[in-house]
Amino acid sequence: MKKALFYIQLFIFQYVVGQAYNDRVLIYIENSVKNFEIIENSIKTNINELNIELEDIGATKIRQWLPNARPTDRDGDTYLNRYYIIELGTDREDMNLILQSIENLNCVYSSETMIIMKPDYIPNDQRWNQQYGLQLIEADLAYDLWDIDNGEIPGTVEDGEIVVAISDVGFEWDHPDLVGNVWQNLGEDADGDGVVIVQSGNTWVFDPDDINGIDDDEDGYEDNFIGWDVAFNDNDPMPPNNSYSHGTEVAGCVSSSTNNNIGVASVGWSVKLMGLNTSNDGQYIQYGGQSILTAAQMGADVINMSWGGWGGCSYTALINNAYNNYGCILVASAGNGGSDGNTNFDLHSPSSCNNVISVSAIGPNDNFGCWATAGETVDLCAPGESIWTTNVNGSYGSYWGTSFSSPMTAGAVALVWSRFPDADQEWVEDRIISNTDEFSDMEGSCQGESLEGMLGTGRLNIYKALSAGVFPSLYISDVNYLNDTDDDGVLNPGEQVQVKLIVGNEQGWADAENVVATISTEDDRIAIIDNTIEFSNTISSGSTSFTLIDHFLLYAFEDASLGNIPCTVHLQAGSEEPYYETTFEIDISISLDQSGFPITGMVIKSSPIIADVDGNSIGEVYFGSDNGNFYGYTVDGNEQWGFPFNTGANVRSSAAVRDVDLDGVKEIVFGSNDGNLYIINAFGMQELSYWQSGMIIGSPAIIDLDLNGDFEIVFTTQEGNSGKVYAITEDGEDMEGFPVNIGEKMLVGAAAGDLEGDGSPDIVVCTWGDNIYAIDNFGIIKPGFPVTSTNRFNAPPTLVDIDGDGDLEIIAGNDSGLLHILHHDGEEMAIFDTGDDIRGGISVADVNDDGSYELLFTGYDDILHVWNPIEGAELQGWPFDMGSNSLSEPLTADLDSDGDLEIIAAKKDGMAYIFHHDGTPYSNSPLNLAGSIESSPAIGDLDGDGDYEIAFGTTAGLEIIDVKADKGDRLSWSMHRGNLERTGSLGMTLVSNDKNVSIPKQFNVSPNYPNPFNPSTTINIETSQDDLLAVRVFDSRGRLINTLTNNNVQAGYHKISWNGKDSRGHNMPTGVYFITVLSGTKINTQKLILLK
Repeated sequence: MKKALFYIQLFIFQYVVGQAYNDRVLIYIENSVKNFEIIENSIKTNINELNIELEDIGATKIRQWLPNARPTDRDGDTYLNRYYIIELGTDREDMNLILQSIENLNCVYSSETMIIMKPDYIPNDQRWNQQYGLQLIEADLAYDLWDIDNGEIPGTVEDGEIVVAISDVGFEWDHPDLVGNVWQNLGEDADGDGVVIVQSGNTWVFDPDDINGIDDDEDGYEDNFIGWDVAFNDNDPMPPNNSYSHGTEVAGCVSSSTNNNIGVASVGWSVKLMGLNTSNDGQYIQYGGQSILTAAQMGADVINMSWGGWGGCSYTALINNAYNNYGCILVASAGNGGSDGNTNFDLHSPSSCNNVISVSAIGPNDNFGCWATAGETVDLCAPGESIWTTNVNGSYGSYWGTSFSSPMTAGAVALVWSRFPDADQEWVEDRIISNTDEFSDMEGSCQGESLEGMLGTGRLNIYKALSAGVFPSLYISDVNYLNDTDDDGVLNPGEQVQVKLIVGNEQGWADAENVVATISTEDDRIAIIDNTIEFSNTISSGSTSFTLIDHFLLYAFEDASLGNIPCTVHLQAGSEEPYYETTFEIDISISLDQSGFPITGMVIKSSPIIADVDGNSIGEVYFGSDNGNFYGYTVDGNEQWGFPFNTGANVRSSAAVRDVDLDGVKEIVFGSNDGNLYIINAFGMQELSYWQSGMIIGSPAIIDLDLNGDFEIVFTTQEGNSGKVYAITEDGEDMEGFPVNIGEKMLVGAAAGDLEGDGSPDIVVCTWGDNIYAIDNFGIIKPGFPVTSTNRFNAPPTLVDIDGDGDLEIIAGNDSGLLHILHHDGEEMAIFDTGDDIRGGISVADVNDDGSYELLFTGYDDILHVWNPIEGAELQGWPFDMGSNSLSEPLTADLDSDGDLEIIAAKKDGMAYIFHHDGTPYSNSPLNLAGSIESSPAIGDLDGDGDYEIAFGTTAGLEIIDVKADKGDRLSWSMHRGNLERTGSLGMTLVSNDKNVSIPKQFNVSPNYPNPFNPSTTINIETSQDDLLAVRVFDSRGRLINTLTNNNVQAGYHKISWNGKDSRGHNMPTGVYFITVLSGTKINTQKLILLK
C-alpha cells in the first residue's frame, strides 16, 4: 500500500485545494497528434518543438502519467493515455512561466501543476461525505491499496477486466456517472478501433461502424455491445423512455465512476457493468432466469440479482450452471422483510440458493432496523439504508432496500477479484464472507425473535476482504526518543537523537516478515542521518515489536524553531512482490518541554507553584483545575503520592506554600469555589478545611500577622456582589477583628506587608466596587482608605518601596487601564493610563540595574509594559506589543546566568514570550503552547539540574519548559505574587529563586543502580531521625508488587535492593515499575526499568 498523491486533471469539474508540486508539470498531448512516443533512454520525443522546450526549461525526464491507461479510458474526448509528466528535477519558482510556455506549443492541449493529497484515498465525488456506507465498509482504506496517483486504478486488471452483470429493470448506460464503467464488448468491435460506443454530439450511441447484424464474437448475441435486453430481445438494455429506474440505481452501487468529481463513488471504482433488462413492464422481473444465463454466456464474472420471491430456490440448475460451467459468482438481495414492513425469516429465492451470496441490510452505525429479511441462509450484511446512487435521466437519489446492499457486495466481490485475478471463485467468496465486521445487533432480536445466526458473518468490510490474512496490517504504536544529548528523551534544538518505533500488527491479519521502516521529511529544521530501521523478527498478528539496536538517527539544527516536524514513515513487509506497503504521517517534536510533560486533559486557571514540599531535595509542581481537583506532580510528570485532592468545585485560587504550623514540614494552602480554605500536606492529606459561604478565587497570602512567630492565612471572598477579608490561624481560628466585611466582591487575592514600617503587618485588597482598601492586623480599615478608582479591579495589588523612604507603596491596576501608585497612606504618588484593562498582576524588578524599581504589567491593551514610576517612562527597548490580550503577571529571572534579568510574559491565546532585559527576544521565543493561558506561570529549578523550568497552566493542561541554560542567582519576581507565600510584597520576601525552594539534607534517596536492571537493583537511603522506613514497589498500573521493608529504623544510612520478584517470589516481567520510599512524613518515588 503506497501513499496516495492525487493529481488534478484538466477535465475535472472542481479543484481540490492542496499543495502543488513545483518540480513537475502535467501536460495533455493534442488529440490531433498521432503516434506520439518518447525516445527510449532519453529526454526526447518524436516532436521537435517539444524537445526544444524540454531543453529550454531544463527538464530531466518525460514519462507517461498513466501507463496502464487503455484507449477506452477517457472522459468524452479526453483520453487518459495522452497525459504525460515533465519532471524538472528541482523546485522551480517560475512555474507559471513554464506552464504558459508549454501550453503555447502546438502539440500540447493543456499544462498544469499537480496537486498533492494525503493517503487513505478519499474520492472527490460530490456526494462522498453522504455515502456513509462506503466509509462503513472501509472502502477508503481499500482504495489506498492501489497507488492511484501513479496510475493504478482500483478494479482494473492488467490483462482483461472484471465484469458485473446487472440483472435488473433497465440500465441507463449513458448516465454520466456510469458510462465510463460500461462494459464494451470488443468482440463486436467490427471496425477494430477499440470502442463500441461513441459520442455523437452530446449523446452516447453504439459505434455505427460496428453495427452489422452479425454475431462477431459468436457468443450467441448479435451486436451485444454493452449487454442485452432479455425482455425485448434486443441489444439495448436502456429503459424505455428512461422510465425503469431500479437497474440504474443498482448499477451505481456496483460501479459508478469514482473519483471523477461528480455524483457518487462506488466500491467497485472501475469494474465494468454489463446491462441486462429483465422486465417488460418496469415492475416485475419476468426474465430473471434467462438473464442469468445470458450474463454467463456473454462472459460476466459476477452477476447481481437485486430481486426475488418467497420460497425455496427455484433456479438451482440455472445457478449451478452459471457457477460451475461459466465460473460466475452470484450475489442476491435477501429480501425486504414481510408485507407488514417488519423483518421475516422466510426463504427467499434466488438468495437462498446454494452458490449464491445472500445479502441483508444494515443502516448507519451498524444498526439492523428490523425491516430486512434475516435467516440462516443470509451470508452477510451490507449498508442498505439511505444509499446515494445513480438514477435515470442522469440524476441521483437516496434509497432503502436489500436491493442496494446486494450490489454493494457484488462490487466488493469484483474489486477483490480484480486484485487477485488468478483466484478461484471459492477463494474470492471466502474473502468476502469470512472477513466481515461483527456488530452488536447480531445478538439482538426483531419482533421477539432472536437474530443470533440470522445475519450471516457480519457487515461487509472490503478493506479486510482485500488484506486480512493476505497482508499484515501494520501501524505505529509508539515513537520513542533515546540518547539525546542531555538524555532527557526530549529533542532540543542542537541535539542529535535516536528515534525508535514500536510497530504493531492488527489481530487477524497475516504475520509481517522482513519489515523495513524508512523516514523522510521536507522540513529543513532537521537532518536525517540514518533513515532506515530493519526489524529482524517477524511481527505476528496481534503483536507489537521494536528493535533493540536499529533506529533512525536525526539531528535538530541549533537555530531550529520549536514545533512538530511532519515526517512520513514508510513501512514495507514481505520477502517478494507484491510487498505490503503503507505510510504514516508522524510528528517529530523539537521541544523544550520538561521530560514527562505536558500533562493534558484539564483546564488550569490557577497559577502553578514550584516547591519542594515533600522534603526530598527535588521540587514538585502544584496547581488547581476547573474539574474540582488540586494536583501535585513530580519532576518526571507523575502524580505526587496522594494527589489529586478533590474539592468538588473549581480551584482557581493559586496555592501558597509555607510551614504554617512550624513542624518542620511545608504545607500547601489554597481556596476553592466550594467556599473552603484548604491546608494539605505533600501527600494530599487534609490538615484543615475552613468553610465560609463565599467563593475563594484569589490566592491566599501567608504572613505572621500577629507577630507571635507562627503564620496566619489571609484570603478574600466573593459572595454574590459582596465579599469579606479573612485572616485565620493554621488551625482554623479567626484572628481578632476578622473577617472584615468589605461588602464588595473580590476576585483577586490580598497583598500583605508593613506599609508604614511600624513593625506591624498590613493587608491591602482591591475590589469590584472600584476600591482599594488597606487593613491593619486587627481588622481595622486604615485612615485614608478606601481609595476609590474609576473601575473594578481584576489584578491583585503589589507592595514595594518605590521611592526609597522606608514605606511601602501600593500598586494597583483597574479595568479602565489606570495603574495607581499610592503612598502608604493612600495619597497618590503617580498614575499611568494604559487605556484598557490591567490583568494578571503587577510584578517588580530592577530590570536595568540602575537601583530603581520598574513595574511590569500587561492586560487588554495587548502591551507588555516595563515602566519606571520615578521617571514616569518605559525603559529603553520597551514596551512590547504582543498583539492580543494577556491575563498573566510578567515574571523575571536570570535564566542564562549572565547577571541580567530575563522577562517572561504570556498571552491568552497561548503564546509565551521570553525577553532579555533590553527587550530583545530570548532564544526560541516566542513559544506557542496548547490552549489558552489565563494565569501566571512559575519559574524554578524543578529537577535540581542547575537550570530553570517555567511552568504554564493552560486550558489544555500543564506545560513545563526546560530552559537549557545555567541559571543565575538574582533577586527576582519568579512566580505569581512574587513568592511562595503569595504576599505580593517585594519589601518582605523578594529573594533568589534558589532561596525560595528549601533544600533540606536530612532525608535523601539515591537513584537506583543499575537502571535498567536485571536481575536486581539497589538504592541508598539517608534518614536523619529514628522513624518508620517503608519501601514498596508498584507496577505501572499502581498495583503493589512487593514491600521491601516496613520497619522502624535508626537514623543513618540504609541500602535496599530489589531482586525483580513479587511478594510471593515470582519473577516479574520486563516493564516499568516504581519504588516508593516513605520515611516518617517524607516520600520519594523513582522509576525502575526491569529488562530481561
